[in-house]
Amino acid sequence: MAGEVVKRIFEYDNYRFFLRDFFKEQKRLKAAFSHRFFARRAGFSSSSFCAHVIEGKRNLTADSLRRMLKGLGLSGRPATYFESLVHYNQARTAEDRDESTRALERLRRSAEFYRVNQRQYAYYDEWYYPVIRELAVHGRWEGDFARLGAMVRPSLTPEKARKAVDTLVEIGLLTRGSDGTFAQAAQAVTAQEVPAVITRKSRKEYLQLAVSAMEQLDTSERHISGVTVAMSRKRYESFFAKIDEVRRQILESALDDAGADGVYQFNFQAFPLSAPLSRGEAHDVGGTR
Repeated sequence: MAGEVVKRIFEYDNYRFFLRDFFKEQKRLKAAFSHRFFARRAGFSSSSFCAHVIEGKRNLTADSLRRMLKGLGLSGRPATYFESLVHYNQARTAEDRDESTRALERLRRSAEFYRVNQRQYAYYDEWYYPVIRELAVHGRWEGDFARLGAMVRPSLTPEKARKAVDTLVEIGLLTRGSDGTFAQAAQAVTAQEVPAVITRKSRKEYLQLAVSAMEQLDTSERHISGVTVAMSRKRYESFFAKIDEVRRQILESALDDAGADGVYQFNFQAFPLSAPLSRGEAHDVGGTR
């Protein structure tokens, strides 16, 4: 049922206007679409409920919001945005409204994550290119590549730091101002559509850096933990989405932080430590931290 209206959901600041435009579009695209059709799909007993919501005569409750999301076919960030929009429009206190406003702003920014194109795959040639992309903007190095390289852990030679900056400018992920300062072409970058073969080298290097951090850094500077458990393959795979959501929350939180004082790496891994078990081999589920 998705159409252009759903694709533009992050542009809306009123969920009733979104529903109005959604229903208009669906009626134009599908001759059989109607309020009755949508109510049946969403699980509403009344075919007029949605019309009353759009007109402002009814509000959405937790239960009707869940049904509405089902009827709209929304999931992931668009669903979270719609839910936040409902809370924003129906907020009864200034505090609730402010909290919903912040949630909407974070979700809008996350929808604008820049997706690296094929010409920019060089961004993943070296693990420190993303680090330099941050330091070039947030670090105080005043054009001194030796100082810039020394900011990285482990440190880089001036030549490597210079090449990293030049590469990032060349592929369009950094811009150099007339005053010699640098800016990011996009505040946040995602590798969502980059082939795994392109990112494999840098991700392997980040894992190796994590081992070094475990051995060299005090526990006050790093957090490394893990858990070993037996569970079903279905439940195991369900945690992939949760890990992705935590990763996204970290990135969104970083976009809100005006006082950045360092560049940090967060690694998330999940992988099997046994061959698949047959029913006869599987016993009680346990876990080890």
